[in-house]
Amino acid sequence: MVAIMENESDNSTSLNRVVEAITWHGIGLTVIHKINYFEGIDHIEIHSENRVPFPISETGYRSHFLHFGGLQEHTNAVEYVLACLEHEAKSKVWKAQEIASRQGNLFDL
Repeated sequence: MVAIMENESDNSTSLNRVVEAITWHGIGLTVIHKINYFEGIDHIEIHSENRVPFPISETGYRSHFLHFGGLQEHTNAVEYVLACLEHEAKSKVWKAQEIASRQGNLFDL
């Protein structure tokens, strides 16, 4: 896991941003946590390498807003995202998609 803490500023705001690269079940993900993105609101972005689908996104990109400090019992955005991924990976939809991606499709030849 690679973590980069950045400070960005513009005319009116100072934005703290944590960027972390992780691998979940062989899928490379970048998690960007913008702390206090809006007044009292954090923003989390998740991107997969090559826009590969993952349990919380069919497109390889997910944007999520939550109240500042709303990571619940998780200590950081990566733990929060991993918990969401593990929860959604149990769904029938994700399991079917995972099986289909491993099996291949004769029509794609």
